[in-house]
Amino acid sequence: MKRTLFYTLILFSGLTVISITSCKKETPDTETQSTVDNAFCEGEFTNILPLVNSYAITQQGIKTGITAGLTVDTSAWPRKITLDFGTTGLADTVNGDGRLRTGKIRISFDMLWHTIGATATVSLDTYAVAKSAASPFIQYSATSITIKHTGNGLYAYKITGGKCTGNGWALSWDSDRTVTQTGGLATVDNADDEYSTMGSSTGTDRNGKTYSVNITHAITKRTACPWMESGTLDLTPAGLSARTIDYGTAGTCDSKASLTIDGNTFTFNLN
Repeated sequence: MKRTLFYTLILFSGLTVISITSCKKETPDTETQSTVDNAFCEGEFTNILPLVNSYAITQQGIKTGITAGLTVDTSAWPRKITLDFGTTGLADTVNGDGRLRTGKIRISFDMLWHTIGATATVSLDTYAVAKSAASPFIQYSATSITIKHTGNGLYAYKITGGKCTGNGWALSWDSDRTVTQTGGLATVDNADDEYSTMGSSTGTDRNGKTYSVNITHAITKRTACPWMESGTLDLTPAGLSARTIDYGTAGTCDSKASLTIDGNTFTFNLN
């Protein structure tokens, strides 16, 4: 009799829990701040490797075309390049995005850049970017930025202690990625350069929420287009489900991307 009563209570308790759970409304997951803030860091830090690659010292010399001040020190190793965008806001012709930049990008090479195994170390000196003259500047910095030439058109790209700082907010961003140059290898004109990126990153948004990013289909970027054109990544904020960001179709240069959360898809602007 005692055993029968015990099993009855267990069954009743289980049914009660099931009943309560089935009647509870689920709150939709609509958190997008991590996605928005990741785009601020993702976009500009992604531009640094093509910029370095376009002006690296090679056997053919330094590719030119930038409107920023360009200083080259080839007196000894490591060889050094400084790109100076000044203090008022200057556009450059490499990224092709029409944005204004201030501050300096300093690049140090431990050997000729065409050599497999060469490493470029990049530092950002009061470096900031604005979408237009009417937009506020966002400042970018990092504890360490390294790019290693690992193969023909292949690069290991790592950022440690990345910071993206705006008016009243600050973001952190770290990444470890593999970048493949898929176009423009045979020319010295950076306008036809194309890149494909795989890898991961982590960040903290302006609300202090941490998140992780994993690229699931290679992100493609042309220097002739200011935005990422195709590829997908999964972004997972702490305690929440993964969101899928889809940059669209390769060859279509626009600022549109889609965000999918728990099966619900939204369109957002990369600007």
